[in-house]
Amino acid sequence: MSNQQINNLDALINRISYELVAEKILAENEINKLLGVLASNGVYAMWVWAKSQKDINEKKLFHKLLEVIKFVKRKEQDENFENYFQLISEDIHNLLFLKQILEKVLTFARYHAKALGD
Repeated sequence: MSNQQINNLDALINRISYELVAEKILAENEINKLLGVLASNGVYAMWVWAKSQKDINEKKLFHKLLEVIKFVKRKEQDENFENYFQLISEDIHNLLFLKQILEKVLTFARYHAKALGD
């Protein structure tokens, strides 16, 4: 991956993390819980947990996260997230890279929530 791509990914992570809070997709408490599930149980568990929460609009959340998710593995237009996460789990390197990206997005979102007085 070239430095140009890394810089673009960092800029994208920064933008998405801000928008998750500014657009009120996630509150600080929800961000903390998502980070905990992601850190303890992984990407798939985070997605399942987000789907189970009534306070989280899972469609808005993953539509926003899709922009960074596509950096790891392209999601086909008609492919659902269940299949996407199953397929990405077959490649440990991509799975761990995706986990790192999502952790960074959620960590930055937590900082934004604190700064904006969520």
